[in-house]
Amino acid sequence: MCSGSLHSLGPALAAGAESPASGGMVPQAQFHPRKYLLDLADDITAQGGLIYERARVTGLSEGSPCKVTTEGGVTITAEDVIVATHFPVFDRALHFARLSQRRELVVAAPIAVGRAPKHMYVTDDMGKRSVRTAPLDGGRRLLVVTGESFTPGAGDSHQRFLRLDRWMHDHFPVGETAYRWAAQDNDVSDGVPLVGLFHPGARHVYVATGFGGWGMSGGAMAGQLLAALVTGAQPEWAGLYDPRRLWSTLREAPALLKQQVEVVRHFVGDRAKTTHVDSVAEIAPGSGAVVRIEGRHCAVYREEGGTAHAVSARCTHLGCLVSFNEAETAWECPCHGSRFGIDGKVLHGPALRPLSPRKV
Repeated sequence: MCSGSLHSLGPALAAGAESPASGGMVPQAQFHPRKYLLDLADDITAQGGLIYERARVTGLSEGSPCKVTTEGGVTITAEDVIVATHFPVFDRALHFARLSQRRELVVAAPIAVGRAPKHMYVTDDMGKRSVRTAPLDGGRRLLVVTGESFTPGAGDSHQRFLRLDRWMHDHFPVGETAYRWAAQDNDVSDGVPLVGLFHPGARHVYVATGFGGWGMSGGAMAGQLLAALVTGAQPEWAGLYDPRRLWSTLREAPALLKQQVEVVRHFVGDRAKTTHVDSVAEIAPGSGAVVRIEGRHCAVYREEGGTAHAVSARCTHLGCLVSFNEAETAWECPCHGSRFGIDGKVLHGPALRPLSPRKV
């Protein structure tokens, strides 16, 4: 895949014309991720593999064999284990210190086939924007636009959605916005994904994480590399992605320090606040806030009908205080990106345990 500067989103692009090379517009390769994954799943099962969904793993015991334990209490043994959970859910390798998370907002709207862009584009000189399309019925395609990103728990996602939506309608003859959602990406402090043995003492546990928004190409690379390592091969390029690498220590030190300063700021600073609001009564319907109840920080969400739901405000990963994302109705940890529903259930790791319920 390649990206380039999209200097103009004028009539030529909006009308679906090919982008001239001289205009600085470089199209990206585009494929259908769901079709790709379905074929991959079919190939795995055809070769005797088994795929289980809705079986959250909450425990890992390294050894020979290794053992993983699921949320339902089932224990599975395996010669080798790969922790490919987006953000590693086990902290024994301290990867959380090298990873930062960001949410990427997405909006989509129908557009006539004849007016749709023929390629996938990325801008880098007008504020980051990515444009692509997907099949839709009735002589239309679905225009998909991304480009507003922020740290979970630390951004005004509602205003960012509005800004992204306005940009899409300003540049393309689209209909009413049909969908909006968000993705979450992990960035490594030195900019290179972590793919290989989990930690210096690991022998049969591997990890794949930190693709920095390039999960399709990074995931394919990780699959090839891990397959080689598990079967005893050692590709000459394996050291580039080795999670145990030391060669990038000096280069990543400034980014690593900045990242940890931000984590400490939230961990200590958020607790230093007397309260986020003074009382549960101040929380408006359809919104949430952190309130101190009987000396404890509680994350309280009030439904449109008035009912309030309270859970512990301490993230179950490492204890930072969560913040409310109004646009997505979720509690988010600004330290390492864990996300929880208003009932406290885990929506996104690295947290494994839900937020405990509290009395209002």
